[in-house]
Amino acid sequence: MIVDAHVHISTAGEGEATAPGEDTQRANVEMVVKKMDKNGIDLSVCFPFAPGIERQKSMYRLIEPYKGRFMPLAYINPNDTDARNQLMYCLDELDFKGMKIHPWFANFSVADIPLLRPLFEILDERSLYCIVHCTSEDFRMHPVMFERLGNEFPNVTIQMAHMGEIMGSKYAIDVAKRLPNVYLDTACASFLADIRILAQCPDKVFMGTDYPFHQFEMEILKHKLAEEDTKDYEGIRKIMGGNFTGVFKLNP
Repeated sequence: MIVDAHVHISTAGEGEATAPGEDTQRANVEMVVKKMDKNGIDLSVCFPFAPGIERQKSMYRLIEPYKGRFMPLAYINPNDTDARNQLMYCLDELDFKGMKIHPWFANFSVADIPLLRPLFEILDERSLYCIVHCTSEDFRMHPVMFERLGNEFPNVTIQMAHMGEIMGSKYAIDVAKRLPNVYLDTACASFLADIRILAQCPDKVFMGTDYPFHQFEMEILKHKLAEEDTKDYEGIRKIMGGNFTGVFKLNP
């Protein structure tokens, strides 16, 4: 099974306002499924382009005809006064499998455990899943902050999206090696980051495209080039789905 653990779904209907970066043409659910089929991707972890309960409800309706192709996460802004209720609704009523949060857009710090605790306690109690955006040297989301987050909530599978991108990937790899519940995704990460992952922590990484910002073909090519360079065929198999199916106990 090939799994992409980082995919955006457009939830803006005709005439509705779009979120920053929302591509209604390329990220509509029919196009996403078409692109998945073209590239042999069996399952995508998905979330809307922005938080807000109505967007989560819209995504639920949009992906409903494609059961088995998506693992939906609720995009939550921890600063919302009803953030906890939003998450509970998405988990209990929409059967979402966890949460996605974005420190840059929502303007909060990964180190702000008191802010995040009400949400992460729910995920921790249920042993669920959370994707956290993490790029470059932004003071709100440096990879080293994930160490405390992972230790505070050991039952949450935490995916460090973009693995610190370019400049922070070394720290991201170090944290993932130390914490059993912290995983990395390869969205926007460099070819050389792929090489370092294969050498240091091939069991702690999920493939992520960040579709539609990057295309599935681009991400798959990056891994194929790393495979050619290292001859680590088993490591690439793990990144492209083996690790994810193992962690979430899916049939490969």
